[in-house]
Amino acid sequence: MRTASLAAPLAALLLLTACVPRPTPDVEPRDTPATPPPSVTGALPHPLEGPALWTAPFSSEPRAAGSSFVGVAQEKAGGPLHFLGVDRDGVTRWATERDPSCTGFTVARAEEGGAEFVVLLDREPDPDGGVLAFVTTASAHDPDTGERLWGPTGVPGTLVGPGLVFAAQAGSVMTEASGPKAALAAGSGEVLAHERDGDTVLHEHHGTLLLHRDGELRALGADQGELWTRADLTVPEELGDQPVSVGYGPRPSSDSGAAVVLEWTAADAAGGADQDREVLLYTVHHLRTGERLLTLAPDVRPRLLGDGLDRTVVLAAPAGEGEARLYGLAATDPEPVWELPALPGERLAGLVGDTLYTAAEGGAGRAVEAATGGVAAELPPEASDLTPVATLPGGPAVLRVPGNGGGVLAALPVS
Repeated sequence: MRTASLAAPLAALLLLTACVPRPTPDVEPRDTPATPPPSVTGALPHPLEGPALWTAPFSSEPRAAGSSFVGVAQEKAGGPLHFLGVDRDGVTRWATERDPSCTGFTVARAEEGGAEFVVLLDREPDPDGGVLAFVTTASAHDPDTGERLWGPTGVPGTLVGPGLVFAAQAGSVMTEASGPKAALAAGSGEVLAHERDGDTVLHEHHGTLLLHRDGELRALGADQGELWTRADLTVPEELGDQPVSVGYGPRPSSDSGAAVVLEWTAADAAGGADQDREVLLYTVHHLRTGERLLTLAPDVRPRLLGDGLDRTVVLAAPAGEGEARLYGLAATDPEPVWELPALPGERLAGLVGDTLYTAAEGGAGRAVEAATGGVAAELPPEASDLTPVATLPGGPAVLRVPGNGGGVLAALPVS
């Protein structure tokens, strides 16, 4: 088991942040009534309908988890920051204070089909680093009650993803530019892998971790059991008999996903790969099983969106064909559930609840049923900027609408 205490080596990095050390805060139960709704006019994207129900109290986009919306509330930059849990009626049920720099959070599950929880960041005093030293920590909470499920666990820095992957980073969250990464076990908060030990942490989703260890790709379960390795992957027949290498390809545009893209490149005589070598082919695989789902053309970089329901949508061109297509994948299916020809210039805009939103040339887009690929509605240009940010099963959905000097987050019913 590759676990380590992360506190002491991180102290020097974390001293750069102007943050006052304090004990890990408790969750505060609340019963704050919903705020009256704003006026929402104009076209709404499928399946939303008006009028608005209430105004969400968040200062940035929330996430849906369990039966609640969870997100950040901060009245002014640098001021006190709270994570709030808000039910479907707009009532705030719990709050917990966090350091103003710790806005990163995500929704996770310990296993496919398991209960959702939220993972929040904080900064805490470092008992080994001196009076002014502190560490970044992660802890898991029930989205409906705020109850702590595990943690706090020391991590190298902010959430960078995909999934429960953390790193010291100067820029925004969910990017590839970061320092050494660590991945946590979704079920316990234990450190599963750390790049200080020689691993390259790539992708975590619902308890499954993809990494590069001991010279090859490996997928691990939560107990560090090996699920598959590079040796289990069949070389696509399109590549013939030439020596090839395979590595992690484009990451999802969303936080995480149950499917991953791998990229195949020519290998040198020693079997290694040149990082600048041209991609010969892309393939898409189930993260947990390694099973290949798609074989894709090398000249179109695949785009992925994943969701908390183990669904992934891929926008790419199949091998041997020039026309891009949309593919719907599920973690439990051995092949794509659906596919749909892409519109000219179409791009993925969001995968929210049961609906995929796209945008295309001219500003118009589509609302596609994520489970079947059926086109539920064409989106007029005036509705293309109103993609919901989160929705609960059966509604409501939260989206940002213009007004009040930059917009407000409003909850609306769904049809």
